[in-house]
Amino acid sequence: MNLGPMLPLMTHCPMCKALYAAESVKLICEKANVKLYHSTCHSCSHGLFYYVLQSEGGVSAVGLITDAVGSDALRLAEALPVSSDECISAHRIVSDQSQDLCQNLLDIREKLA
Repeated sequence: MNLGPMLPLMTHCPMCKALYAAESVKLICEKANVKLYHSTCHSCSHGLFYYVLQSEGGVSAVGLITDAVGSDALRLAEALPVSSDECISAHRIVSDQSQDLCQNLLDIREKLA
């Protein structure tokens, strides 16, 4: 795969610094001048989403470390955007139930420790 100007930025895992295998970097979707890549590190198994925006002024990129695998990346790329009403609803639920949420997270943490 020819990653062009992104190749120097996508050669190492940001978590363990292992080299990415060229075949592990996959183009997930491309719309106009934006590309979404996904890679999974063969060493530590962390995933990386990489958004690349090419414009007349240059290339901008944002990486996001994730536990998502390639099939998750495809599913997310094809999903409908979250609406503002859904965001407000989620905010209200978290705000109204934040005490219960915090207690559940603490309970989980104690069980994992």
